[in-house]
Amino acid sequence: MRTDNVDLVLTQITADECNDAADELARYLDAGLTTTRELLAAFLNDLNNECLTRWGPRGESGEAGNLPAPPGMRSSG
Repeated sequence: MRTDNVDLVLTQITADECNDAADELARYLDAGLTTTRELLAAFLNDLNNECLTRWGPRGESGEAGNLPAPPGMRSSG
């Protein structure tokens, strides 16, 4: 395979440009990772709040504390 076009582009890129591009990519990846962690934490908090609102924490009395019975363990009455 001929790589004349790739070779031409590579000859035009300096080591400093490559290093700058790698540094910029690292900054984007760090920012993306931080944002992803924050978003996941917020989602998990929302999910936890939804579960607590729907079923209540274990050990609570009243309707909110009644967790659904596992399949096969439901009482008939």
